[in-house]
Order: sequence, then C-alpha cells, then structure tokens
Amino acid sequence: MHSPAEKTHDYPRASRALLLWLALGYLTFAVYGSLVPLDFHGRPLAEAWLAFRDIRYLNLSIGSRADWVANILLFIPLAFLWSGVLWPARGVIRRALVVLGVFVACMGLSLAIEFTQLFFPPRTVSLNDILAESIGAAAGVMAWLAFGSRLMAWLAGWRSAHSPLDVWGRVLYLYLFVLFAYNVLPLDLTLSPVEIFHKWREGRVVLAPFSFVFANPIEEVYGLLTDILIWMPVAFLWRFARPASRLKPLLAVVLIASLLEFLQLFVYSRVSDVTDIFTAALGAGVGAWLSGRWAGPAQEGGASHSRAWLWLGFALLWIGVLAAIFWYPFDFHTGRAFLAERLQSLHKVPFEAYYYGTEYRAVTEVLHKTGFFLPLGLLLALGVAQIRHYSWRQIADWGALIAIGLAAFGIEAGQLFMPGKNADITDWVLETMGGVAGYAGARLLGARLRNHQNSNKKIGHAWKANAGLTAAQDSLRVNRPAAVRDSDHA
Repeated sequence: MHSPAEKTHDYPRASRALLLWLALGYLTFAVYGSLVPLDFHGRPLAEAWLAFRDIRYLNLSIGSRADWVANILLFIPLAFLWSGVLWPARGVIRRALVVLGVFVACMGLSLAIEFTQLFFPPRTVSLNDILAESIGAAAGVMAWLAFGSRLMAWLAGWRSAHSPLDVWGRVLYLYLFVLFAYNVLPLDLTLSPVEIFHKWREGRVVLAPFSFVFANPIEEVYGLLTDILIWMPVAFLWRFARPASRLKPLLAVVLIASLLEFLQLFVYSRVSDVTDIFTAALGAGVGAWLSGRWAGPAQEGGASHSRAWLWLGFALLWIGVLAAIFWYPFDFHTGRAFLAERLQSLHKVPFEAYYYGTEYRAVTEVLHKTGFFLPLGLLLALGVAQIRHYSWRQIADWGALIAIGLAAFGIEAGQLFMPGKNADITDWVLETMGGVAGYAGARLLGARLRNHQNSNKKIGHAWKANAGLTAAQDSLRVNRPAAVRDSDHA
C-alpha cells in the first residue's frame, strides 16, 4: 500500500510521462508536416544560405491569413508540452530558465525548419512563418504558465475521479473542447464590418433557417444528419455528468450552439447558419432520450451473449452507413487501365494529399476520417463488454481490433474503383486509429465506471454487515438475563 504522500507524487510522474510522449509525438508531427510532400531537391549549402539570408516578408491577404494563424497554432502546443516536460517542481530561477530555454529552442527549430524547406521546393519560405512560429512559441510558454498546473491536476484527476459523475464530466469537457476548437478553425479572424458585410454578401451568413442552398438533396440530408449527430453526445454526456431533467441539457446545447454560431460570424471562411441551432436542438433531444434508454439496461447489470450479438449487429449496420458515406455516389469503374493508374496513386507519402489544400480542409478531413470510425469502435467495445468469460473476451478484443482495420481497408479498397474518390494509405491509418480510439476509450471508460460500481457495492455490503452486526449485538444485549445486564452497569 502507498501512503497518501506517495500517491500524490505518483500522479504528477504519470502525467509528466504522458506529456513527454505527447511532446515527442507532436515534435515529430511538426517537423514532418513542415516538410511534406518530402520532394527533396539538393543544392549547395552556400547557395541555400544566401537564399535564406534574402527571404522576404510577404504581405498577407485575407486568403493567406489562415496560413499565418496555422503557423502560430503549430508552435503553441509544441512550446506548451515541452514546458510541461521540463518544468521543475520549485525554484523561480529554474523555472525562468525553462521558459527561456523552451522559447529559444522553439525559435531555433523554426529557423531550422525554414532553412530545410529550401531543399523542398513545394514549400514556401518566408519571414512570416518564422515570426508566426515565434509568436506561437511565446504563446505556448505563456499558456503553460497560466494553465499548466490546472492541466496537470486535470490529467491526474482521470485516475483519481471519485465518482462516475466525475468521469462523465471529464469526457463531456473534452468533447466540448474539441467541438469548440474545430468550429472556430481556421481562425482567419476578422473584426472588420466591411469583411463581415462581404461574408454576408457571399452567402456565408444565413439568417433564415433551412435556406442554405446545397448542390443536391443528398448533400443536404448528409449535412443535416451530421450536424444532428455531432450534438447528440453533448446532451447524452450532460445527462450522466449532471443528472437532471431532459430540458436542462437541451437548453444548454441550444445556448452553446448559439454561441458557436456567433463566434463563427468573426471567422471569415466559416458559414454562420441559424439552421445549425435547430439541428443542435434536435441532436440534443435525441441524445437526452438515448441517455434515458441507456440508463435502464445499465442499471440491470450483468452480461448477456444476446446483447453482445445485438451490439455486433449495430456495428455491422454502422459499417453499412460508412460504406454509403464514403462510396457515394457509387460510380464504380473496373477498367484495367483505370485501376493501374489508381494503384500508382497509393505511392504517396503519408499526408501528402492533405498538403495540397487549406489547413482547415486538412483538419476537416482528419476529423472526418477518424470521427466516422469512432462509433464503430464504440459499438464493438459495447459488444465485447457483454462477454463474461475472460479468455473469450481476450479473443474478442483482438477480433474487434482486426475488424476495425479490415473495415477501414474495405472502405479504401472500394474507393480505388471510384474516380471521384481519393484512396490513400493515410486515410486507412486515420480510420483505423479512429476506430481503435473509440474502442479503447469505451473499454477504459467502462472499466472505470465498473470500478466505481464495485466500490460502491463493497461499501454497501460493508455498511449492511456492520449494521447487521450492531443489530445482533443489541439483540443479544436485550435478551441477556437481567442480573447480567445489572452487573454490566455496575
């Protein structure tokens, strides 16, 4: 058994280890993403140095503002995470040295990346990027100073959550954070009334509900359904994190959706549409209803093979939905020359296809690929959780993970036969990661909730046993002979 003091030190160490892995992973992503598509062209170092000394500051238009913000955002998590990894437990001077060291290291990395990009001609080298990345590094260090301790406490809180309400609440806050972050991208912000007026003239401010014009009815149905699905988890999680009537999560979702639409008014490339508030309300209603239906079977407890097959059926149904989404409009071509050309496209380096487009489009595609496969992992995890036998459950775990990979492979293989689709190894990796993340998250969440439930049962049994022992002692005392009871008092 650990003492309370030892446990208090364990949590920061575990959180710091997590920060280290995140920092290493993000550093790799930042360097790799800055050099994609890895089209290396050799040149003499002296020539490259002269070219680097002559790089210019470029005037930014409204269309380039998103790229400027993207470079700032790229270095904020980098400086934030490494500040957390190197942050000393105490000492003002040591902390000041960490702040200065991280900032200088990030600036050095920015200069190194920009210089290296001279050998990769598709990349643009400018003083804008260096300045933006330096601003991002400074913002990341300041963010750690302001919120670092809270983040460490929040990470430690995942392991020390005292009740299911704490667990559900943390999942809710995490989901809302991702939802807000995505809906204000690409952060090409504007406060200019003239630019907002032009945005309205271009049809990106829609005040009349359901008046936005789609290319065809299928896209309209897809857009409305995805907006509903996005908001369903908010109300669902809200009901478990803050048990209340179904009306409160509904009102909360409407207020949050209204706030997001207002914020998107100042993001030049985003569409502010009143319709999204109505679809959010509908999604909240469905999520609140599902939470009520979910609570009933969850309280019954126990596992059932019939329920396992039911969740498997839902998973197969969702695979059908994925096929409909990713294969629409189903214009399959089977010509040999066409397939040979399509197979050549699989030789792209990872994330090369995401380079040729806007940052917002790249983020959207990543969330699109991972997000649609999250429910598949969730459904498979719910099915596996119904299996009582340990060995069979272990086999089912591996089977579920293999099924996720095969489903993603089937989706990408089908897109090979469609000229309007982009079959890519990167997409298969992202889809598999999304499914695995949904599966692992559901299993971990279920394990944490079961631990709380078992703890509550043990406490309840102990309380009942203690109450029964006290009652037995009282009964024994009452039934003892009067002379013995008198001697006790004496």
